[in-house]
Amino acid sequence: MRSEYDVVVLGGGAAGFSAVVAAAEAGASVLLVSRGPLGGTCVNYGCVPSKYLLSRLAVSRKAGTSVSLPRLIREASTVSSDLRADKYESLLDSLGIDYIRGSGAFKGKGIVKAGGGEVRYRKAAIIAVGARAWRPPVKGLDQVEDRIVDNERLFTEPLDPGSIVVIGGRAQGIEIAQIMARSGVDTTLLQRSPRLLPEDEPEAGYYMREVLEEDGVRVVTGARIREVKTGSSGVSVIYEVNGRGGIARGDYIYLATGRRPQLQGLGLENIGVRVSSNGYIIVDEYLKAADGVYAAGDCINGYMLEPVAAREGYVAALNALGNSIKMDYTVIPRAVFTDPEFARVGLTEKELAKRIGVCSCRTVGLSDIPKARILGYAKGFFKLIVDPRNRRIVGAHIMAPNASETIHEAAMAIRAGMTIDDLIDTIHVFPTISEGLKYAALAFYRYVSKMPCCLL
Repeated sequence: MRSEYDVVVLGGGAAGFSAVVAAAEAGASVLLVSRGPLGGTCVNYGCVPSKYLLSRLAVSRKAGTSVSLPRLIREASTVSSDLRADKYESLLDSLGIDYIRGSGAFKGKGIVKAGGGEVRYRKAAIIAVGARAWRPPVKGLDQVEDRIVDNERLFTEPLDPGSIVVIGGRAQGIEIAQIMARSGVDTTLLQRSPRLLPEDEPEAGYYMREVLEEDGVRVVTGARIREVKTGSSGVSVIYEVNGRGGIARGDYIYLATGRRPQLQGLGLENIGVRVSSNGYIIVDEYLKAADGVYAAGDCINGYMLEPVAAREGYVAALNALGNSIKMDYTVIPRAVFTDPEFARVGLTEKELAKRIGVCSCRTVGLSDIPKARILGYAKGFFKLIVDPRNRRIVGAHIMAPNASETIHEAAMAIRAGMTIDDLIDTIHVFPTISEGLKYAALAFYRYVSKMPCCLL
Protein backbone atom coordinates (compact mmCIF):
# COMPACT_ATOMS: atom_id res chain seq x y z
CA MET A 1 0.00 0.00 0.00
CA ARG A 2 1.10 3.54 -0.71
CA SER A 3 0.56 6.59 1.42
CA GLU A 4 -0.58 8.68 -1.55
CA TYR A 5 -2.54 8.10 -4.76
CA ASP A 6 -3.71 10.15 -7.68
CA VAL A 7 -7.29 8.99 -7.17
CA VAL A 8 -9.09 7.37 -4.24
CA VAL A 9 -12.51 5.80 -4.90
CA LEU A 10 -14.98 4.93 -2.15
CA GLY A 11 -17.35 2.17 -3.24
CA GLY A 12 -16.83 -0.95 -5.34
CA GLY A 13 -20.14 -1.19 -7.19
CA ALA A 14 -20.85 -0.31 -10.82
CA ALA A 15 -19.94 3.36 -10.47
CA GLY A 16 -16.89 2.87 -8.27
CA PHE A 17 -15.47 0.02 -10.29
CA SER A 18 -15.97 1.84 -13.57
CA ALA A 19 -14.17 4.82 -12.03
CA VAL A 20 -11.13 2.88 -10.85
CA VAL A 21 -10.78 1.11 -14.21
CA ALA A 22 -11.04 4.37 -16.17
CA ALA A 23 -8.56 6.12 -13.90
CA ALA A 24 -6.07 3.25 -13.96
CA GLU A 25 -6.25 2.89 -17.73
CA ALA A 26 -5.56 6.63 -17.98
CA GLY A 27 -2.30 6.05 -16.10
CA ALA A 28 -3.32 7.24 -12.62
CA SER A 29 -2.40 5.49 -9.39
CA VAL A 30 -5.66 4.32 -7.82
CA LEU A 31 -6.91 3.05 -4.46
CA LEU A 32 -10.33 1.43 -4.14
CA VAL A 33 -11.99 1.33 -0.72
CA SER A 34 -15.19 -0.72 -0.47
CA ARG A 35 -16.95 -2.04 2.59
CA GLY A 36 -19.28 -4.23 0.52
CA PRO A 37 -18.45 -7.01 -1.93
CA LEU A 38 -17.03 -6.01 -5.29
CA GLY A 39 -19.70 -5.53 -7.92
CA GLY A 40 -22.04 -3.84 -5.48
CA THR A 41 -25.79 -4.28 -5.42
CA CYS A 42 -26.18 -5.27 -9.07
CA VAL A 43 -23.84 -8.24 -9.08
CA ASN A 44 -24.49 -9.46 -5.54
CA TYR A 45 -28.02 -8.53 -4.48
CA GLY A 46 -29.81 -7.15 -7.51
CA CYS A 47 -29.63 -7.49 -11.29
CA VAL A 48 -27.62 -10.68 -11.57
CA PRO A 49 -29.24 -12.98 -8.97
CA SER A 50 -32.79 -11.70 -9.52
CA LYS A 51 -32.57 -12.16 -13.29
CA TYR A 52 -31.17 -15.64 -12.76
CA LEU A 53 -34.24 -16.52 -10.72
CA LEU A 54 -36.63 -14.95 -13.22
CA SER A 55 -35.09 -16.73 -16.20
CA ARG A 56 -35.01 -20.11 -14.48
CA LEU A 57 -38.59 -19.76 -13.32
CA ALA A 58 -39.73 -18.77 -16.82
CA VAL A 59 -38.17 -21.94 -18.22
CA SER A 60 -39.67 -24.01 -15.41
CA ARG A 61 -43.13 -22.58 -16.03
CA LYS A 62 -43.02 -23.37 -19.74
CA ALA A 63 -41.86 -26.90 -18.96
CA GLY A 64 -44.57 -27.38 -16.33
CA THR A 65 -42.08 -28.26 -13.62
CA SER A 66 -41.49 -26.87 -10.13
CA VAL A 67 -38.27 -25.65 -8.57
CA SER A 68 -37.08 -24.94 -5.05
CA LEU A 69 -36.68 -21.24 -4.26
CA PRO A 70 -33.85 -21.79 -1.72
CA ARG A 71 -32.00 -23.90 -4.27
CA LEU A 72 -32.39 -21.25 -6.96
CA ILE A 73 -31.11 -18.59 -4.57
CA ARG A 74 -28.02 -20.68 -3.81
CA GLU A 75 -27.42 -21.18 -7.53
CA ALA A 76 -27.84 -17.44 -8.16
CA SER A 77 -25.30 -16.69 -5.44
CA THR A 78 -22.82 -18.97 -7.20
CA VAL A 79 -23.32 -17.06 -10.45
CA SER A 80 -22.70 -13.80 -8.59
CA SER A 81 -19.59 -15.20 -6.93
CA ASP A 82 -18.18 -16.41 -10.26
CA LEU A 83 -18.80 -13.03 -11.90
CA ARG A 84 -17.18 -11.26 -8.96
CA ALA A 85 -14.05 -13.36 -9.35
CA ASP A 86 -13.89 -13.25 -13.15
CA LYS A 87 -14.94 -9.66 -13.82
CA TYR A 88 -13.82 -7.73 -10.74
CA GLU A 89 -11.20 -9.30 -8.49
CA SER A 90 -8.96 -10.41 -11.35
CA LEU A 91 -9.20 -7.00 -13.02
CA LEU A 92 -7.91 -5.18 -9.95
CA ASP A 93 -4.76 -7.27 -10.06
CA SER A 94 -4.21 -6.87 -13.79
CA LEU A 95 -4.56 -3.08 -13.63
CA GLY A 96 -2.45 -2.68 -10.49
CA ILE A 97 -5.27 -1.14 -8.46
CA ASP A 98 -4.81 -1.29 -4.69
CA TYR A 99 -7.86 -2.40 -2.73
CA ILE A 100 -8.99 -2.09 0.88
CA ARG A 101 -12.04 -4.10 1.99
CA GLY A 102 -13.57 -1.86 4.62
CA SER A 103 -15.05 1.55 5.27
CA GLY A 104 -13.47 4.83 4.30
CA ALA A 105 -14.05 8.37 5.57
CA PHE A 106 -12.71 11.83 4.82
CA LYS A 107 -10.54 13.34 7.53
CA GLY A 108 -10.11 16.53 5.55
CA LYS A 109 -9.40 17.76 2.04
CA GLY A 110 -7.07 15.31 0.37
CA ILE A 111 -7.06 12.80 3.24
CA VAL A 112 -9.03 9.55 3.58
CA LYS A 113 -9.04 7.28 6.62
CA ALA A 114 -9.17 3.62 5.56
CA GLY A 115 -7.73 0.28 6.54
CA GLY A 116 -6.64 1.51 9.95
CA GLY A 117 -4.51 4.31 8.51
CA GLU A 118 -4.61 7.40 6.34
CA VAL A 119 -3.98 7.92 2.64
CA ARG A 120 -3.82 11.08 0.56
CA TYR A 121 -5.14 11.75 -2.90
CA ARG A 122 -3.32 14.17 -5.18
CA LYS A 123 -5.93 14.78 -7.84
CA ALA A 124 -9.37 13.73 -6.63
CA ALA A 125 -11.58 11.43 -4.64
CA ILE A 126 -14.68 9.80 -6.12
CA ILE A 127 -17.61 8.89 -3.89
CA ALA A 128 -19.58 5.92 -5.22
CA VAL A 129 -21.00 4.31 -2.09
CA GLY A 130 -24.34 3.38 -3.65
CA ALA A 131 -27.62 3.03 -1.76
CA ARG A 132 -29.52 0.47 0.28
CA ALA A 133 -33.16 -0.46 0.77
CA TRP A 134 -35.20 2.29 2.43
CA ARG A 135 -37.58 1.59 5.29
CA PRO A 136 -40.73 3.75 5.05
CA PRO A 137 -42.10 5.30 8.27
CA VAL A 138 -44.89 2.78 8.84
CA LYS A 139 -46.27 2.15 12.32
CA GLY A 140 -45.05 -1.17 13.71
CA LEU A 141 -42.50 -1.83 10.98
CA ASP A 142 -39.59 -1.48 13.38
CA GLN A 143 -41.13 -4.20 15.56
CA VAL A 144 -41.02 -6.92 12.89
CA GLU A 145 -37.38 -6.74 11.81
CA ASP A 146 -37.01 -10.52 11.65
CA ARG A 147 -39.94 -10.67 9.22
CA ILE A 148 -38.65 -8.02 6.81
CA VAL A 149 -36.93 -9.07 3.60
CA ASP A 150 -35.13 -6.78 1.19
CA ASN A 151 -32.88 -7.52 -1.77
CA GLU A 152 -29.79 -8.06 0.40
CA ARG A 153 -31.43 -10.48 2.80
CA LEU A 154 -33.13 -12.39 0.00
CA PHE A 155 -29.83 -13.28 -1.63
CA THR A 156 -27.82 -13.92 1.53
CA GLU A 157 -30.38 -16.06 3.41
CA PRO A 158 -32.08 -18.72 1.27
CA LEU A 159 -35.53 -18.23 2.80
CA ASP A 160 -38.43 -20.56 2.02
CA PRO A 161 -41.61 -18.64 2.85
CA GLY A 162 -45.08 -20.02 2.44
CA SER A 163 -46.53 -16.56 1.95
CA ILE A 164 -45.24 -13.03 1.48
CA VAL A 165 -46.52 -9.46 1.19
CA VAL A 166 -44.58 -7.36 -1.31
CA ILE A 167 -44.83 -3.61 -0.71
CA GLY A 168 -44.05 -1.61 -3.84
CA GLY A 169 -45.27 -1.90 -7.43
CA ARG A 170 -42.40 -0.57 -9.48
CA ALA A 171 -39.69 -2.66 -11.15
CA GLN A 172 -38.24 -4.42 -8.11
CA GLY A 173 -41.57 -5.14 -6.44
CA ILE A 174 -43.08 -6.54 -9.63
CA GLU A 175 -40.09 -8.78 -10.33
CA ILE A 176 -40.04 -10.12 -6.78
CA ALA A 177 -43.79 -10.74 -6.83
CA GLN A 178 -43.45 -12.87 -9.96
CA ILE A 179 -40.45 -14.71 -8.53
CA MET A 180 -42.37 -15.57 -5.38
CA ALA A 181 -45.60 -16.53 -7.11
CA ARG A 182 -43.86 -18.74 -9.65
CA SER A 183 -41.97 -20.40 -6.80
CA GLY A 184 -45.25 -21.45 -5.22
CA VAL A 185 -45.30 -18.72 -2.56
CA ASP A 186 -48.70 -17.20 -1.73
CA THR A 187 -48.06 -13.61 -2.81
CA THR A 188 -49.80 -10.27 -2.27
CA LEU A 189 -48.51 -7.06 -3.84
CA LEU A 190 -49.49 -3.68 -2.36
CA GLN A 191 -48.88 -0.56 -4.41
CA ARG A 192 -49.58 2.96 -3.20
CA SER A 193 -50.25 4.43 -6.65
CA PRO A 194 -53.49 3.73 -8.53
CA ARG A 195 -51.60 1.45 -10.93
CA LEU A 196 -48.43 -0.55 -11.23
CA LEU A 197 -45.43 1.12 -12.88
CA PRO A 198 -46.97 4.57 -12.26
CA GLU A 199 -44.23 6.50 -14.06
CA ASP A 200 -44.64 4.53 -17.28
CA GLU A 201 -47.36 4.35 -19.90
CA PRO A 202 -50.78 3.25 -18.56
CA GLU A 203 -50.69 0.20 -20.84
CA ALA A 204 -47.64 -1.09 -18.95
CA GLY A 205 -49.40 -1.08 -15.59
CA TYR A 206 -52.57 -2.57 -17.08
CA TYR A 207 -50.90 -5.52 -18.78
CA MET A 208 -48.43 -6.08 -15.95
CA ARG A 209 -51.30 -6.46 -13.51
CA GLU A 210 -52.94 -9.03 -15.78
CA VAL A 211 -49.68 -10.98 -16.04
CA LEU A 212 -49.10 -11.03 -12.28
CA GLU A 213 -52.68 -11.98 -11.51
CA GLU A 214 -52.43 -14.81 -14.02
CA ASP A 215 -49.40 -16.00 -12.01
CA GLY A 216 -51.55 -15.97 -8.86
CA VAL A 217 -50.45 -12.66 -7.32
CA ARG A 218 -53.12 -10.71 -5.44
CA VAL A 219 -52.53 -7.14 -6.65
CA VAL A 220 -53.90 -4.24 -4.60
CA THR A 221 -53.35 -0.73 -5.98
CA GLY A 222 -54.13 2.59 -4.31
CA ALA A 223 -53.16 0.97 -1.00
CA ARG A 224 -52.10 3.23 1.87
CA ILE A 225 -50.16 1.22 4.44
CA ARG A 226 -51.37 2.14 7.93
CA GLU A 227 -49.73 -0.37 10.26
CA VAL A 228 -47.82 -3.61 10.49
CA LYS A 229 -48.54 -6.14 13.22
CA THR A 230 -46.91 -9.41 14.11
CA GLY A 231 -48.51 -12.63 15.27
CA SER A 232 -47.71 -16.25 15.89
CA SER A 233 -48.00 -17.12 12.21
CA GLY A 234 -46.33 -14.12 10.57
CA VAL A 235 -47.18 -10.50 9.91
CA SER A 236 -50.30 -8.55 9.03
CA VAL A 237 -50.13 -5.45 6.88
CA ILE A 238 -53.11 -3.18 7.50
CA TYR A 239 -53.92 -0.91 4.58
CA GLU A 240 -56.64 1.34 3.23
CA VAL A 241 -57.99 1.79 -0.30
CA ASN A 242 -60.37 4.70 -0.89
CA GLY A 243 -61.31 4.75 2.77
CA ARG A 244 -61.96 1.02 3.02
CA GLY A 245 -59.68 -1.10 5.16
CA GLY A 246 -57.93 -4.32 4.26
CA ILE A 247 -55.40 -6.76 5.68
CA ALA A 248 -52.68 -8.66 3.84
CA ARG A 249 -51.02 -11.51 5.71
CA GLY A 250 -47.76 -13.30 5.09
CA ASP A 251 -44.82 -15.05 6.67
CA TYR A 252 -42.64 -12.14 5.55
CA ILE A 253 -42.83 -8.63 4.16
CA TYR A 254 -40.66 -7.77 1.16
CA LEU A 255 -39.85 -4.07 0.98
CA ALA A 256 -39.52 -2.68 -2.54
CA THR A 257 -40.07 0.90 -1.40
CA GLY A 258 -37.00 2.52 -2.89
CA ARG A 259 -33.37 2.97 -1.90
CA ARG A 260 -31.42 5.71 -0.18
CA PRO A 261 -27.66 6.38 0.16
CA GLN A 262 -25.88 5.46 3.38
CA LEU A 263 -23.74 8.57 3.89
CA GLN A 264 -23.34 8.55 7.65
CA GLY A 265 -19.75 8.42 8.85
CA LEU A 266 -18.20 9.42 5.53
CA GLY A 267 -17.03 12.78 6.86
CA LEU A 268 -18.56 14.69 3.96
CA GLU A 269 -18.72 17.82 6.09
CA ASN A 270 -14.92 17.78 6.22
CA ILE A 271 -14.56 18.24 2.46
CA GLY A 272 -17.44 20.59 1.68
CA VAL A 273 -19.76 18.05 0.04
CA ARG A 274 -23.42 19.04 0.24
CA VAL A 275 -26.34 16.64 0.67
CA SER A 276 -29.90 17.27 -0.54
CA SER A 277 -32.96 17.24 1.71
CA ASN A 278 -33.81 13.73 0.56
CA GLY A 279 -30.33 12.41 1.35
CA TYR A 280 -28.38 12.42 -1.93
CA ILE A 281 -25.01 13.96 -2.73
CA ILE A 282 -25.40 17.12 -4.81
CA VAL A 283 -23.29 17.24 -7.97
CA ASP A 284 -23.06 19.48 -11.02
CA GLU A 285 -23.35 18.40 -14.66
CA TYR A 286 -19.73 17.21 -14.54
CA LEU A 287 -20.49 15.11 -11.41
CA LYS A 288 -18.36 17.41 -9.26
CA ALA A 289 -19.45 17.53 -5.61
CA ALA A 290 -16.72 19.81 -4.19
CA ASP A 291 -13.17 20.89 -4.98
CA GLY A 292 -11.28 17.71 -5.84
CA VAL A 293 -14.30 15.51 -5.11
CA TYR A 294 -16.69 13.81 -7.53
CA ALA A 295 -19.64 11.50 -6.92
CA ALA A 296 -21.38 8.89 -9.07
CA GLY A 297 -23.92 6.10 -8.96
CA ASP A 298 -26.87 5.60 -6.66
CA CYS A 299 -25.59 8.04 -4.03
CA ILE A 300 -26.48 10.95 -6.33
CA ASN A 301 -30.09 11.70 -7.18
CA GLY A 302 -30.23 10.30 -10.69
CA TYR A 303 -31.23 7.05 -12.36
CA MET A 304 -30.62 4.01 -10.15
CA LEU A 305 -29.55 1.81 -13.03
CA GLU A 306 -26.33 -0.21 -13.30
CA PRO A 307 -25.28 1.00 -16.77
CA VAL A 308 -26.00 4.62 -15.81
CA ALA A 309 -23.91 4.24 -12.65
CA ALA A 310 -21.09 2.73 -14.70
CA ARG A 311 -21.19 5.62 -17.15
CA GLU A 312 -21.23 8.12 -14.27
CA GLY A 313 -18.19 6.46 -12.73
CA TYR A 314 -16.35 6.66 -16.04
CA VAL A 315 -17.24 10.35 -16.51
CA ALA A 316 -16.33 11.19 -12.92
CA ALA A 317 -12.92 9.51 -13.26
CA LEU A 318 -12.02 11.30 -16.48
CA ASN A 319 -13.16 14.64 -15.07
CA ALA A 320 -11.15 13.97 -11.92
CA LEU A 321 -8.11 13.69 -14.17
CA GLY A 322 -8.68 17.03 -15.85
CA ASN A 323 -11.38 16.52 -18.48
CA SER A 324 -14.68 18.37 -18.74
CA ILE A 325 -17.24 15.81 -19.84
CA LYS A 326 -20.92 16.38 -19.13
CA MET A 327 -23.08 13.44 -18.11
CA ASP A 328 -25.73 12.81 -20.77
CA TYR A 329 -29.06 11.38 -19.56
CA THR A 330 -31.11 11.96 -22.70
CA VAL A 331 -31.38 8.38 -24.03
CA ILE A 332 -31.45 5.77 -21.27
CA PRO A 333 -33.19 2.44 -21.90
CA ARG A 334 -34.46 0.52 -18.90
CA ALA A 335 -36.30 -2.76 -18.37
CA VAL A 336 -38.38 -4.81 -15.98
CA PHE A 337 -37.34 -8.44 -16.37
CA THR A 338 -40.66 -10.11 -15.76
CA ASP A 339 -42.04 -12.70 -18.16
CA PRO A 340 -42.91 -11.06 -20.52
CA GLU A 341 -40.50 -8.17 -20.05
CA PHE A 342 -41.29 -4.48 -20.10
CA ALA A 343 -38.79 -1.96 -21.46
CA ARG A 344 -38.84 1.73 -22.30
CA VAL A 345 -36.63 4.50 -23.60
CA GLY A 346 -37.23 8.19 -24.10
CA LEU A 347 -40.41 10.12 -23.40
CA THR A 348 -43.89 9.00 -22.45
CA GLU A 349 -46.95 10.37 -24.23
CA LYS A 350 -47.67 12.60 -21.23
CA GLU A 351 -44.11 13.91 -21.07
CA LEU A 352 -44.06 14.94 -24.72
CA ALA A 353 -47.47 16.61 -24.44
CA LYS A 354 -46.23 18.57 -21.45
CA ARG A 355 -43.08 19.57 -23.31
CA ILE A 356 -44.58 20.77 -26.62
CA GLY A 357 -48.32 20.87 -25.95
CA VAL A 358 -49.21 18.07 -28.34
CA CYS A 359 -48.33 14.41 -28.87
CA SER A 360 -48.64 11.71 -31.51
CA CYS A 361 -48.46 8.03 -30.59
CA ARG A 362 -49.59 4.59 -31.70
CA THR A 363 -49.98 1.36 -29.76
CA VAL A 364 -49.95 -2.13 -31.26
CA GLY A 365 -51.12 -5.13 -29.27
CA LEU A 366 -48.63 -7.96 -28.82
CA SER A 367 -51.07 -10.42 -30.40
CA ASP A 368 -50.62 -8.56 -33.71
CA ILE A 369 -46.94 -9.61 -33.83
CA PRO A 370 -46.54 -13.03 -35.51
CA LYS A 371 -43.50 -14.06 -33.42
CA ALA A 372 -45.42 -13.38 -30.22
CA ARG A 373 -48.15 -15.77 -31.37
CA ILE A 374 -45.54 -18.36 -32.24
CA LEU A 375 -44.11 -18.08 -28.70
CA GLY A 376 -47.57 -18.17 -27.11
CA TYR A 377 -47.70 -14.60 -25.77
CA ALA A 378 -50.78 -12.39 -26.00
CA LYS A 379 -50.49 -9.87 -23.16
CA GLY A 380 -48.29 -6.93 -24.11
CA PHE A 381 -47.83 -4.06 -26.52
CA PHE A 382 -45.52 -1.86 -28.60
CA LYS A 383 -45.97 1.90 -28.34
CA LEU A 384 -44.10 4.64 -30.18
CA ILE A 385 -44.12 8.30 -29.17
CA VAL A 386 -43.44 10.62 -32.09
CA ASP A 387 -42.87 14.34 -32.38
CA PRO A 388 -45.65 15.35 -34.82
CA ARG A 389 -43.63 18.31 -36.08
CA ASN A 390 -40.98 16.16 -37.74
CA ARG A 391 -42.08 12.51 -37.24
CA ARG A 392 -38.98 11.76 -35.19
CA ILE A 393 -39.24 8.96 -32.66
CA VAL A 394 -38.85 10.33 -29.13
CA GLY A 395 -40.10 7.43 -27.03
CA ALA A 396 -40.66 3.67 -27.21
CA HIS A 397 -42.42 1.37 -24.76
CA ILE A 398 -42.50 -2.40 -25.14
CA MET A 399 -44.05 -5.24 -23.17
CA ALA A 400 -43.05 -8.45 -24.90
CA PRO A 401 -40.67 -11.40 -24.69
CA ASN A 402 -37.08 -10.10 -24.94
CA ALA A 403 -38.20 -6.49 -24.68
CA SER A 404 -34.93 -5.72 -22.89
CA GLU A 405 -33.07 -6.66 -26.07
CA THR A 406 -35.48 -5.09 -28.56
CA ILE A 407 -35.46 -1.72 -26.81
CA HIS A 408 -31.91 -1.05 -27.99
CA GLU A 409 -33.10 -0.65 -31.58
CA ALA A 410 -35.46 2.07 -30.36
CA ALA A 411 -32.71 3.68 -28.30
CA MET A 412 -30.44 3.88 -31.33
CA ALA A 413 -33.30 5.29 -33.42
CA ILE A 414 -33.93 8.05 -30.87
CA ARG A 415 -30.23 8.80 -30.49
CA ALA A 416 -29.83 9.05 -34.28
CA GLY A 417 -32.89 11.25 -34.71
CA MET A 418 -34.67 8.68 -36.86
CA THR A 419 -38.27 9.05 -38.01
CA ILE A 420 -41.04 6.48 -38.20
CA ASP A 421 -40.39 6.35 -41.96
CA ASP A 422 -36.76 5.40 -41.33
CA LEU A 423 -37.97 2.57 -39.11
CA ILE A 424 -40.50 1.41 -41.71
CA ASP A 425 -37.83 1.43 -44.43
CA THR A 426 -35.55 -0.78 -42.32
CA ILE A 427 -35.99 -4.43 -43.29
CA HIS A 428 -36.52 -6.63 -40.23
CA VAL A 429 -36.02 -10.36 -39.96
CA PHE A 430 -39.27 -12.32 -39.96
CA PRO A 431 -40.53 -13.57 -37.59
CA THR A 432 -39.03 -11.59 -34.70
CA ILE A 433 -40.27 -9.68 -31.70
CA SER A 434 -38.42 -6.57 -32.86
CA GLU A 435 -40.77 -6.41 -35.84
CA GLY A 436 -43.20 -4.93 -33.32
CA LEU A 437 -41.37 -1.61 -33.59
CA LYS A 438 -41.94 -1.58 -37.34
CA TYR A 439 -45.60 -2.49 -36.81
CA ALA A 440 -45.97 0.42 -34.38
CA ALA A 441 -44.42 2.75 -36.96
CA LEU A 442 -46.73 1.42 -39.69
CA ALA A 443 -49.69 2.01 -37.37
CA PHE A 444 -49.29 5.74 -38.00
CA TYR A 445 -50.45 5.02 -41.59
CA ARG A 446 -52.67 1.91 -41.50
CA TYR A 447 -54.48 -0.67 -39.36
CA VAL A 448 -51.81 -3.27 -38.75
CA SER A 449 -54.14 -5.86 -37.20
CA LYS A 450 -55.30 -6.83 -40.71
CA MET A 451 -51.91 -6.46 -42.36
CA PRO A 452 -50.18 -9.44 -44.05
CA CYS A 453 -47.17 -10.73 -42.15
CA CYS A 454 -44.50 -9.53 -44.56
CA LEU A 455 -46.05 -6.41 -46.06
CA LEU A 456 -43.32 -3.80 -46.65
